[in-house]
Amino acid sequence: MRTRAVTGAASNRRDRLPCPSARWAAQAFAAALVLTAGTGVVATGTALAAPASGVRAASPIYVEPMTPPASQPDWQARDWAMACMTCHNASAPVSAGKATLPALDGRPATELMTALQAMRDGRRAATLMPQLLKGYRDDELRRIAAYFASQPADTSAPASPRTSQTSR
Repeated sequence: MRTRAVTGAASNRRDRLPCPSARWAAQAFAAALVLTAGTGVVATGTALAAPASGVRAASPIYVEPMTPPASQPDWQARDWAMACMTCHNASAPVSAGKATLPALDGRPATELMTALQAMRDGRRAATLMPQLLKGYRDDELRRIAAYFASQPADTSAPASPRTSQTSR
């Protein structure tokens, strides 16, 4: 196999462009690419360097949940309340129409908040509720209680066991 000595910068035939105008076009394209890429980096760098006013640094441990405006429903609280409605609803599969567990719809938020905190902290006797409530902070419990308070009371719901026992 023969090798030949390199005499110039573009001595190999593959490295040469077919005509001078093609070389000029390639150089112009490369220059345009470098200029646009450079301005994109500069613009991106400046956009990322200055945070918006009022933005706090991100914390890897806790991100405060967003509270929706009063005109919009609190969908996150509704999702949390779905776990409660498995048992505390008139049509819940657990109660099946029996007066076993009180319905939470339409009850005052302060009453619910007091009861939820007491069960979570072990100040009120309960079987399953303390384990379920351990994962919720006070602000989350407040939103759940506000969700139930904003729902219309179900008049067909069975009465609370405490209410029915005290009225006898």
